[in-house]
Amino acid sequence: MPHGRRVRNVLFCGLLFSAVFFQPAKAQLRDTLYFYNSTILVGELLNIRLGRVEFDANGVGIVKIKNKEIRTIHALLNEFRIETTDGELHQGYLRSTRKNGRVIIHSLLKSQEIDLASITSLAKYGKTWRNGFSGSLSAGYTYTKSSEIGRLNFDGSIKYSSAKSDTRLQASSIVTSDSVEVKRERDDVILSYSYSLGSLWSAGGTLRYQRNLELGLDRRYQEGLAIGRKLFVRKNQLGLLSTGMVINQEKNLEGVTANNTEIILQANYELFTFEQPHLIISIIQTGYFSITDQGRIRYDGDANLSWELINDFFLDLQFYHNYDKKSPETGEPNVDYGFVVGIRYKFD
Repeated sequence: MPHGRRVRNVLFCGLLFSAVFFQPAKAQLRDTLYFYNSTILVGELLNIRLGRVEFDANGVGIVKIKNKEIRTIHALLNEFRIETTDGELHQGYLRSTRKNGRVIIHSLLKSQEIDLASITSLAKYGKTWRNGFSGSLSAGYTYTKSSEIGRLNFDGSIKYSSAKSDTRLQASSIVTSDSVEVKRERDDVILSYSYSLGSLWSAGGTLRYQRNLELGLDRRYQEGLAIGRKLFVRKNQLGLLSTGMVINQEKNLEGVTANNTEIILQANYELFTFEQPHLIISIIQTGYFSITDQGRIRYDGDANLSWELINDFFLDLQFYHNYDKKSPETGEPNVDYGFVVGIRYKFD
């Protein structure tokens, strides 16, 4: 057989092999939800968060389903970081099983079958870097004619998740305006990084910018390191305690600058309800104890209630409370607190 004809035959066989074996596999590479009522939904699994599955269904769009309605899941499009109620942490894919309410976590090293209801958190970190992004935007505005004062509040965040880490950028601001001037009363911008040390422990660092006119603070730059431990993980609750150290560079409203170092202690609590109404309650309480400025204690407290009005749109209610035993402006105790209302949009 001539050499050229032999080469053509080899190429033809190779193309035929690819068409037969690889194309069907590619066509089948879609995530699938199997329901107890025999319904099947095909698309992409986005996340599971304390009792609810978020799924991008072909021809339907993003839907959110209580996991108690799902018999099993098959998801190979993305890799996931999976946390369970018994405190275990897994990385890998999900494979379906014939057992009701069960799923197989599959990785290169091993496969393990677990209850679907035991998954408290599943986050995709994807096969490309773009798959790891999620975030939200919130804004609100109030105005009273009698005082001619308008108040704009803004809050936004964007998070990138990888196999064992999360990087998050958060920003919030309160701006007031009257007949004379526009003022930025309160700013808070945080860039944080968290790395998982196992199922319950994590470590990370933060860079932060703050401004609070009520406390006499023109600006504060902050750099910190911390370690945290999950106190409990339930189907609809999460508790976290963390501690660490931060270094601050402050400037008061008179232009005077000062540096100080603080020990921090922070407690986080989240409660989710996925029956109607769909509510998320988040409480963060942080204490700062100065090492270099003896006797100075600061406190930041936030309590948030989010009510999902329609898919991905939330009504946000936030109460904040700040205390500084030695205000940067006067050196005397000072307190700031307020209530913020906004509409938030969440995106993945």
